[in-house]
Amino acid sequence: MARRTRDPWSVESLTSGVTRITFANRLWVFLSSDWHWDSVKCDRDRLTKDLELAKTHNAAVLSLGDHFDVMGGKYDPRSNGKWDIRPEFQRGNYFDDIVTQCAEWLEPYREQMALITPGNHETSVRKRMETCLTTRLVENLRTRGSKVRQAGYAGWVLFRGMRTAKNVALHRLWYHHGYGGGGPVTRGVIDYSRYLVDIDADCVVAGHIHQRTLIEASRQRISPTGMPRIRPIYLVRSSTYKSECLTDGWAVEKGMSARPLGGWWMLLRWNHDHSELQASFHDHPSDAVA
Repeated sequence: MARRTRDPWSVESLTSGVTRITFANRLWVFLSSDWHWDSVKCDRDRLTKDLELAKTHNAAVLSLGDHFDVMGGKYDPRSNGKWDIRPEFQRGNYFDDIVTQCAEWLEPYREQMALITPGNHETSVRKRMETCLTTRLVENLRTRGSKVRQAGYAGWVLFRGMRTAKNVALHRLWYHHGYGGGGPVTRGVIDYSRYLVDIDADCVVAGHIHQRTLIEASRQRISPTGMPRIRPIYLVRSSTYKSECLTDGWAVEKGMSARPLGGWWMLLRWNHDHSELQASFHDHPSDAVA
């Protein structure tokens, strides 16, 4: 399928906690997190396939925390020694090499990268080493011509559909990288009850626990013209590209179960009378009804 050049989009930072993505008619968004790109256990083949799909459909890619693994650095108590670090990162410039090589690896997809945010792996490095790998990666990508932006551990993404100057609608996404361990029974679903106490959004996205779930809930709202309406709110959990829990390593020792891989494809488009945006979620872009 040819790249959808007729569906362009732009991205801008309104504040440090709010990113806005503007499009006209429809937009594919790839919601992802926990790439752990530099880990020996990162399934880069699977990640490459998803990024190629993003390029084909001109999707906006969101990487919401733990883009890097970076557990082999000095003073990091999570380090398992050099055996857990890719050979190309063992030259003595560990953090520099990870940032530079990741930017080079993402070069074919630089136009698709919309937002990269830190997770607990990046903030752990920032606390110990006083450098932000997320900032450095985004800076490197932007010097290569990417329009990618950076935001915080939690924040907002405003998707603005703009058919004309007067025909504008918003889809409000709130994200949080995540916290906790994600119990084997609840799989982190309880976390959304906590998020919804504070957050009024159309979509809530989290990662961190390497689970992959999608829940559709409903809320009563009132329109600007005073009409009561029931509107959906989507609770999305993005998984990981780190394939572990096999025969050895930290996850096996902790008794953790195997995790699914990948994120979610969100399609935003106008409803039938062009009065508001509608979202649908898919395992693959081909699953969407034209």
